[in-house]
Amino acid sequence: MNRLATSLLLGVVVLLSACGGPSQHGKEMRRQAYSRMDAVNARMVHEQAVSAFETGQLERARMLMTSAIDRFPKEPAWYVLLGRILVEQHRLDEARRSFEQAITLGEEGSEVHYYLGVLYERWSKDDMAVEHFSKASEADPGRPQFVLAWAESLIAAGQVNEAHEVISSRMDHFEHHAGLRHLQGHCEMLRGNHDAAVSHCEAALLLAPEDRGMMHDLAHMTFGAGQWGECLNRLEYIQDQWGELSPALRRLQVRALMASGRSVEARSMFKLICADSPDDAGIWREFGLLAWDIGDWNSLQSSADKLEQLDACPYERELFRALVERQDGRLQDAETRLERLSEQFPDQPEIWAVLSSVRHRAGDFSGSEKAREIAVKWASGSADGASVSGVYGTQGP
Repeated sequence: MNRLATSLLLGVVVLLSACGGPSQHGKEMRRQAYSRMDAVNARMVHEQAVSAFETGQLERARMLMTSAIDRFPKEPAWYVLLGRILVEQHRLDEARRSFEQAITLGEEGSEVHYYLGVLYERWSKDDMAVEHFSKASEADPGRPQFVLAWAESLIAAGQVNEAHEVISSRMDHFEHHAGLRHLQGHCEMLRGNHDAAVSHCEAALLLAPEDRGMMHDLAHMTFGAGQWGECLNRLEYIQDQWGELSPALRRLQVRALMASGRSVEARSMFKLICADSPDDAGIWREFGLLAWDIGDWNSLQSSADKLEQLDACPYERELFRALVERQDGRLQDAETRLERLSEQFPDQPEIWAVLSSVRHRAGDFSGSEKAREIAVKWASGSADGASVSGVYGTQGP
């Protein structure tokens, strides 16, 4: 009888416990089940968002990702994709917050840092871009585009030697990557190693022979290396392959012709460039310098007049006028103009060198010598009197 009573009592206790609701363990199990269900549902929504993003349905992709995050906010990858969508929608501040939330949740993959680097690059925050591109490259060293982005951001930050080191240290792994070889050439050019720049750019072109941008850069690099004939050959090839040269390449062609001593050809070509770009002060300034170089005083006068009309390059246009006055024998006018110009630009050796020649022609030998000494003082490098005379026009043109 006691045994029966005990069994009944235990049954009542169990029944009463069941009526009191689920245990704490049961609640936790139920919560985990719901969480797993939310994660599965969120993953399905994420897949739909990826599909919408890849097909250009940006707003639909954003709304789907927002829904996925609402269902399961603990997945860092959700925030990375949302950030990429927001970047494409030009909602950059929101994108940054999304990427940073991914990092807060533990995301340390390459993509989140790469896209943060892209954002800071757009904002011209070069140091921050360098930091994130370097983390992206370190997280995934097998991606050459991350190395490219890192090196380019270093160049933008003025750290050319560091960029060169980044590329050089990875070229063994990416020796057949044309973009990295090309950027290595740019680094060498910025470091003043023009022959090395040409060599790297030629190697890049062997890997990507149809790349017009690389061909254009190689033309500039050969010019920087003093390979005037090779520069002209490259430009001729570009013209044969792709038609008329761009304005920038036409100007490069003129410079190469001038450097090769073919100044008459350069002048004819430059007149066409001026006609095509009548309001480009930089072109008229260069045309004036060319005219001075070959002693074309009429063209020099035209350049000065045009620069005055454009209200541009006050230093050059006054210098050009003084040179024309010197040529016409109006020595007093030239001296007055040059002295006035020297007050505005006292450290320009051209002024003093031309002033020296004007005074010399006027018979003021003492004043000529003083001006020559100042020209030598401000001339670049270790110029002596002879080099100032030859380069800056003491004896001509």
